[in-house]
Amino acid sequence: MFSILRPNLRLTLAAAVLTAGALAAGGAVSASADNLGAFTCTDKSGGVAGARGTVTAIRFAHHDGYDRLVIGFATSNSMPEYRLTQQSSATFTQDASGRPVALDGSAGIRAVLRNSDIADGVPGDQKAGLPELREVANVGNFERVVSYGIGLKDAACFRVIELSSPTRLVIDVQTPADAPAAAAPTTANQPAATATATVAPTQASQPVDLAATGHPVSTGQPAGMPIAPILLGLLAVTAGLTITGLWRFARK
Repeated sequence: MFSILRPNLRLTLAAAVLTAGALAAGGAVSASADNLGAFTCTDKSGGVAGARGTVTAIRFAHHDGYDRLVIGFATSNSMPEYRLTQQSSATFTQDASGRPVALDGSAGIRAVLRNSDIADGVPGDQKAGLPELREVANVGNFERVVSYGIGLKDAACFRVIELSSPTRLVIDVQTPADAPAAAAPTTANQPAATATATVAPTQASQPVDLAATGHPVSTGQPAGMPIAPILLGLLAVTAGLTITGLWRFARK
């Protein structure tokens, strides 16, 4: 009886091995793909009409290929209605006085947040000094319409990400990819401790959690560790042990 089943069992085992390998490869590819969205050079809008929001934080940081601006809200997980409009200069018109406000840069993005206000203590003007993102300033807070001017080094494409728990509006401005950091050369007369201190990263270069808040990653914890390949690897190991047992059983 087993002699009859062996050919079919071997085909089944071979198919299982190929399937497990395909799943593992597919998991590795999908885990390494950038799922944050593409950069475009068009104005953007979104949010929920009627949703109320209070701006509680303005944060920014540089990442490889883009500068990130995060506007944090105190809301009930509903993004206030917003519109982001590009402009060819870094001079903005202040609401409601009409007074011009010149920011650092040669281009800009105007962010208008409707049905919103600003919490006490949020800075009204911050010099970012990043490769593309140069300055962020509040240029309007009138009749529950909040406006921010975003000064850019030059005109650049950007993308928008809406995050919840808590509610955050993320604006990524595209920059050229970072060049690989070159290790500082050491000489025979240079002490080892001095060489190590020369190439040690500064606090400003700490990685930032891309998918969530923009806060620095905890010390010693790798950023963005892929979970899918690990689970698929365990699945492949389990399938291999099962296949080995069935193979031995079929040979009896």
